[in-house]
Amino acid sequence: MTSDAADSTNSTYSAYSTGATEITGTIDPTGPTHSTDTIDPTDTTGAVPVTPRAVISAAVMAHPRRRTEAARLARALSRWGARTVHDPRPDGPPTTLRTAWAAWGAIRPDATHHLVLQDDVELCRDFIERVESAVREHPDTPLAFYANWDSWNGAATRAAALRNERWVPAVPGEWTPTLALLLPRRDVTALLRATHPDGADPEPDDVVLARELGARGRQVLISVPHLVEHTGHPSLIGNDTYGPRHSACFADDVSDHGLPVDAGRPEAQNAPSGPPRLPGVLVHRLRGRAHIVLTGQAGTPNGEPRFIPLRTYLADTGMAGRSLTHWDAARAGLQAPDGLLWLCEEVWYCAYVLGAHTSPHPHPHGPPSPRLVRVALRSLVLGGTALPAEQRLWTELHAARLTTLAEHGFAAGLGDRRAYGPPPPVPAERLATLPAAERIWQDPSLADAA
Repeated sequence: MTSDAADSTNSTYSAYSTGATEITGTIDPTGPTHSTDTIDPTDTTGAVPVTPRAVISAAVMAHPRRRTEAARLARALSRWGARTVHDPRPDGPPTTLRTAWAAWGAIRPDATHHLVLQDDVELCRDFIERVESAVREHPDTPLAFYANWDSWNGAATRAAALRNERWVPAVPGEWTPTLALLLPRRDVTALLRATHPDGADPEPDDVVLARELGARGRQVLISVPHLVEHTGHPSLIGNDTYGPRHSACFADDVSDHGLPVDAGRPEAQNAPSGPPRLPGVLVHRLRGRAHIVLTGQAGTPNGEPRFIPLRTYLADTGMAGRSLTHWDAARAGLQAPDGLLWLCEEVWYCAYVLGAHTSPHPHPHGPPSPRLVRVALRSLVLGGTALPAEQRLWTELHAARLTTLAEHGFAAGLGDRRAYGPPPPVPAERLATLPAAERIWQDPSLADAA
């Protein structure tokens, strides 16, 4: 394969020139009170009403090394009176919880919703309009606007994008995506009362949020596509060991002209698509290798995600023979180093299973655009091939052709879905024998054995 480096998509960042407020991390742990009775809708110096009852405020959690980036984000969100909140102990042990706790505590007294962004994100072009529309559509729901391309939530995002869904529930058992997260006030208050950042060994904020929201039965919805992108700055807390981290489907990559803001319109809200649903089968790649994560929607015991190697899943569901026939035809024209043909095979099979689990019936919003399909599959290619470095670099060089290979695998899966119907569920007795999916994070070498 020749180099396809030019296939990468560059996104535009826009900022507003008005001022924003910078604060330090001192807050009232009981949570501020609020009142919306005296809000002036024409006042643009603080949080601005989205509806007569909804008011958004915002904070950017920042490390002093990223002061410039944080200030730029806060200026872009000046409509909501955004503030930058710095780590109150920048010389302390690396942790996101200290700054996150302070950032959530920066909710304005008149706000009904609070958005917290990390300092290493890029906003999509219509970010403010999309977020305000999201609040109108889901006024009492925690909303995440990003998920890493190599996470379970990234896999759920891809599956939803390929169905042209607007939202997907976060996957229970994985951390809450916190790069860009909006919470209703009651969730902010509960979080601040239930946690404190000064423990001897504080947990990451995404783990704490997953536990606290889950304990109260609060389900996070993730936007599809994502409204922010990770900029790729070096991690300050050691996350670079996972390789590059990017969006599973960034809004600005889907269209060169921005996306229509339709989520809050009556016709979009009334579309008979039903509530957002979590896929029962997630196609996940780690270190290049493919496996399946079965969620509670697949009937796993206690709703706990379970792990199964992809080839085993194909055999258990009767898809092994026909998928192999398709793969044999696909690989006939491949030109790849002998040592990396396996990587092409993993990409193709992942896309095939995604196709087999994508309904051919038109979605109320219409079918996904070819561009949306390609962006989602491209993140499957790149996000699952972060390490080792030589594998990642080869994948990046040939990203366009590998994405085309994934498109062919997806089309083959769709074709078999039409011909044979949806894949059968994994029997309950088989589910009970599968290991917990969280083991893939505790011991990534399991991915190599899959």
